[in-house]
Amino acid sequence: MNQEMFKSFNDQLQQVFAPFNQFNQLVAENIEQLSRLQLESLKAYSTIGNEQVKSATSITDGQSLATHGSKQLELITKVSQQLMEDSQKFSQVGQTFKQAADQFVNESVKAAKPAK
Repeated sequence: MNQEMFKSFNDQLQQVFAPFNQFNQLVAENIEQLSRLQLESLKAYSTIGNEQVKSATSITDGQSLATHGSKQLELITKVSQQLMEDSQKFSQVGQTFKQAADQFVNESVKAAKPAK
């Protein structure tokens, strides 16, 4: 009898904590995706920065200075494109998380309502 009571109590606890575990898994997946995107962005911006340092150190005369200066417009375009791509990726992750969270909440509410 005690064993059945403990099993029943354990089953009830699992039912209570299951939604919390599912939501925590959803949050953890979202954090993982955001971390991956941030690392990709950091790598892209680091590459751009390294290219600029190399370009700046190659300036030896007026001609190379003019060449370096003319490439700055290309750099601005490249950084702008990278920013747009990054913002779209982050926005998509946010939208995906919101949809999954909404679905989770709806399912949890349906499961919590008593049957009539």
